[in-house]
Amino acid sequence: MAGDERSGLFQPLPGAAFLRASLAGAECRPALVLLEGGAGTGKTTLAARWARAAADRDARTLHHTPAAGSTVPPDLTAVEAPALLVVEDVHRAPDGTVPWLRAWLREARPGFVTVVSYRPAELPNPACPLGLDPELPPALRIRRERLGPWERDRTRALALEVLGPERSSERLADRLHLLAGGNPQTVRDLLDALAETTDAAAALQDAEVEPPVRLSQHITARMASLEEDATALVRAAAVLGGGSRERDLRRVAGLGRSAGGAGLVQALRSGLLEERAPDRYSFTIPLAASAVLTGLPGPIRCSLHRRAADVLTRGGEVSWVAVAHHERLGGREGAWLRAAERAADDPNALADPGAAVSLLRSLLGRPDLPARAAGRLALGLTRNALLTLPSAGTVDVLGQILVLSQLADEVRGEIRLERGLVLNSQLCRSEGKAETERAVSELRSRPDLRVRALAALANPLSAVYGLDANLHWWERARATAEASGDPTDLLAARAVRGTIAVACGERRRVPGRPGRLPDPDGGLDSRRNEYLTRALSNAACCAVFNGDLRQAAVLLRRSATPWAAAAAPFITQCDRGTELLLRLERGEWSGLGRESRGLLSGVGTRVDARLVLLHLGLAQGAWEDCVTLQPGLEDMPRVFSQFPYEVSAAGLRIRMAVARQNTAEALATADRIWHRLRAKGVWVWAGHAAPWAVEAWLLAGGEETARAAVAEFASGLRAHHSRTAGAALLRCRALLAEHAGKHPEARGLFGRAALVHERTGAPYRRALDLEAAGRCGLVARPLEAEAEAEAGAGGPAEGPLRDLEEALRVFESLGASWDALRARGTLRELAPPGHSRALAGDAADARGRGRPAYGGALSPREQEVAALAAGGLTNREIAGALHLSPRTVEQHVYRIMRKTHAVSRRHLPTSRADS
Repeated sequence: MAGDERSGLFQPLPGAAFLRASLAGAECRPALVLLEGGAGTGKTTLAARWARAAADRDARTLHHTPAAGSTVPPDLTAVEAPALLVVEDVHRAPDGTVPWLRAWLREARPGFVTVVSYRPAELPNPACPLGLDPELPPALRIRRERLGPWERDRTRALALEVLGPERSSERLADRLHLLAGGNPQTVRDLLDALAETTDAAAALQDAEVEPPVRLSQHITARMASLEEDATALVRAAAVLGGGSRERDLRRVAGLGRSAGGAGLVQALRSGLLEERAPDRYSFTIPLAASAVLTGLPGPIRCSLHRRAADVLTRGGEVSWVAVAHHERLGGREGAWLRAAERAADDPNALADPGAAVSLLRSLLGRPDLPARAAGRLALGLTRNALLTLPSAGTVDVLGQILVLSQLADEVRGEIRLERGLVLNSQLCRSEGKAETERAVSELRSRPDLRVRALAALANPLSAVYGLDANLHWWERARATAEASGDPTDLLAARAVRGTIAVACGERRRVPGRPGRLPDPDGGLDSRRNEYLTRALSNAACCAVFNGDLRQAAVLLRRSATPWAAAAAPFITQCDRGTELLLRLERGEWSGLGRESRGLLSGVGTRVDARLVLLHLGLAQGAWEDCVTLQPGLEDMPRVFSQFPYEVSAAGLRIRMAVARQNTAEALATADRIWHRLRAKGVWVWAGHAAPWAVEAWLLAGGEETARAAVAEFASGLRAHHSRTAGAALLRCRALLAEHAGKHPEARGLFGRAALVHERTGAPYRRALDLEAAGRCGLVARPLEAEAEAEAGAGGPAEGPLRDLEEALRVFESLGASWDALRARGTLRELAPPGHSRALAGDAADARGRGRPAYGGALSPREQEVAALAAGGLTNREIAGALHLSPRTVEQHVYRIMRKTHAVSRRHLPTSRADS
């Protein structure tokens, strides 16, 4: 199992200091590196990296691979130091190789480094790759380098590199790491196979993942080297799965204590099995179990499964899902159905949701389906699915169960309810609301579940219903809860009303607001905890969109309880996504893009991560990334199924279209999102799109449309309020005033909006408003500003300049390069010459012709153009951002590509450090 050099993550070179010291000169002592590791751990790759490092130090490198047919050792007598000798795969080398190595090492000269690679499990004595007592000289420096499985983070990084952020998630990478046991080569081989599938997550969640060819061949070869008893133990481990006790392995293998113990020792020494915990043995690479089972003849495999079922039923606590699995594969159908009945009543049946789904699928395929057992097991699965992280396979198998005519209405209603909630909240599929509505009518005899369904329909975050409909569903939930008198039902109704109040920014005091709800507590029942945790989580999300960032942070802390971490990982993931948005608003952008990319396909985080990356991509000028992440106009409600996300994404889409002078797209997006805002009726969320929509309408000559929209926005905020919406309304009015030529009035309104964002703690939004305030101030009285500034009077230019320079400082500190370049361009165009400290460094760029001030380096102006061109902007768009002519930009791009030798605009430097 050889490996390539992809790692998905930069890794420091192990042993680099030892190598440097050993190759420093002829006076250095000779050195030996024992490079050990199992198959596929990257020994060849590391040896190649050492060879490149040695070449960088002018050392000669020699390779000898005796196992590949190079039986004649290299002649080292004429090789001058420094030199590196790599001898690979000593475990498979012919008999004469080790004596030759020992003789060479006894005579090795200073400045020589010898690297010997091997698999310890395939040596007669793993601790002595050069044999017993090799008589190595005292002057020889010796280092042992052990290569083992990758850490989980490295697997995640490579999955992200190969599959891309849209197809890779932490959950997928964790499953990949588990199947491969962290083995680098197996991880790579699985990723190569997944890269060709349309749904990587579904392919990896299948009960039977096909082992890679390389792994199957390696396992077959290792099995052939085992004695009969060890082979039987390995087969037993393959059938039982991970973490099996020695006693159980012996019983399934049909071995006594003595023979079984000896066979287990040999299996462990072979490297096929390892001891994960005291008396718990499993495959070093878990997927190897499939390779073992695939190669077994049918009668032997069935016999092993029957023995496994018998062994599992002898213990005190029986896993009936596992027993049913073994009975089915062992061909004992009657015993399988009886085990399935027991599994339906087993409280631990969902410890492995994937196994439970597999059992349900197998039951659904039978003509004599035991509907009662299938219904009970499905109920357990649905109750578990909403709070955990289910796959699409879970939802699909629940859909198949719903069509069973044998199900009672209340059982069908509960399954439908949970399936609808999973579809809507976790998989972002619109049919979830329809399923939930149908469940309401099927749950007439279950007021607790009706309240649960009605509360979900009342959640204001969804765009499926308008605010009036949300309140209607809440009224029904409240009435149902009051009729039942159940305290938990009443709590659920109060909590969802509080979420509506937070979402809408209601000014009046409403019972159920998060501040009045108790904290989730391990001592409370799980249903009550779920309502409380979900209410806090939803309210935190709404608080971020409304600009109440302190409250959002408090709510996230209250939601993050030990109960949620253990019992509700989906809600925990949702809070993790909300945390991304909170960091975006607070200006905590360091590492935010990298983390968001890692969560872009995760359940509960994908929408938050996408929105954050759109914000960052626009601000940083990575517009090609924005085009990739931004869905089509018709697809936005599906991709951003929660309404405030859709509004925010629409605002970003309008901003980009306006910057690109694509008036038609800006208008279409503005008109559509305003229509949807009007239908929803939650006007506080309009703040994320209204200013940009107004800008689009004004750009297209639709002043009346813009004024009517601003009036409608203001009317919607009379009973409701949020800081973000209030500042957005000020910005909208400022844009109208600027359009009408009332620049002093516009400057004052922009300044007030900036002050709101300053108090909120949203630096990026504040900088946008400061930039606009400074622009209007400089446009208002440029001549007077210049005259008074020259006189030292601190006149009208001082405030606007200070605003623009502060905006530029914030943009640059955040890494918002596109915004920073735009602000710098505004300063160049409008600031009195010589009065802006921010432009002081640009003076050198204004030298006369014939004086090449920068030679082969990029000038500050060229660096700006390069950054925007690398982000995907056209010459015309760059010209608009920097207040240049398209022809001038074209000339800049030509010179930049000639200086940097870039093969395309995408490869241009994006920062001063790059250039």
